[in-house]
Amino acid sequence: MVAKRRVFNTYIILVASIVFIYYVLVCVWPFAFNLYLSFRKTDLLTEDKFIGLGNFRFLWKDPIFWRSLRNNIFYLAMMVPLGIVTSLFAAALIYRTSGIMRKVYTALYFAPVVTSMAAASLIWQLLYYPKIGLFARILSSLFRLDPNSLTFLQNPTTALLCIIIMDVWKDSGLRTVIFLAGMDEIPDSIFESARIEGASEWRQFFSLTVPLLRPQLIFVGAIYSINAIRLFVPVYMMTGNPPGGPANSTKVLAIQMYQEAFYGLRFGYGATISMVIFALLVGLVILELRSFEQRWEY
Repeated sequence: MVAKRRVFNTYIILVASIVFIYYVLVCVWPFAFNLYLSFRKTDLLTEDKFIGLGNFRFLWKDPIFWRSLRNNIFYLAMMVPLGIVTSLFAAALIYRTSGIMRKVYTALYFAPVVTSMAAASLIWQLLYYPKIGLFARILSSLFRLDPNSLTFLQNPTTALLCIIIMDVWKDSGLRTVIFLAGMDEIPDSIFESARIEGASEWRQFFSLTVPLLRPQLIFVGAIYSINAIRLFVPVYMMTGNPPGGPANSTKVLAIQMYQEAFYGLRFGYGATISMVIFALLVGLVILELRSFEQRWEY
């Protein structure tokens, strides 16, 4: 019995050591090295010198950084509410169905989620093409517009909004499934009481369903707020080379970090921007954890 316990303890120590080494190599070391780079001016090849807070002072005066930050905030402010509202109504419609049709509708809404973001971005880039793109053809036919003038991704005014629409579509299925699961957890007795009191379907939805979905709403809002801050793939895939155009209208923090580090070989400044992204993400995670400290009861 003692021998078996020793073998079991040795196994636990071995597994814990492997997990600890993995955590250090994948999490601690990259973060520490990135923090180290943020205080240096380096291209990792020929130049490497300590400049203290020089990168942070340059970042404070960098207009492209502030434009990128505003684009991230705009993306968050538009994509999160729009995604929640559309998915909430889609879940409400599916909730009213039953049997095989409910499974079919759920599968159809969820299908874009399993598609890679890179593939979805390329497909939507084709849809947004002027003249030959599907959207340009539809709008030109309906409103007799010049298809050559419908430059969705080439127009600084509409480029970021077009990416937001694609992102809302891409993950609508996941949000819908989350809301649908929350609706299934709400006791039917609550709605029966409301119907007896004479509440209409719309009144039940806005006065009962939406408030009782508060945990799911907070979860979805927090997760997609984090995704909006670390946004990279859709902008990189849909805005050409270099990404972030036209005229920096779609440039976000992750794109600027990538360009500074790998295009301009300013790894120190790129690391500084990544520290800003990290700080924003930590703030959002803290807000999410505090929100989930609350207790909900039906």
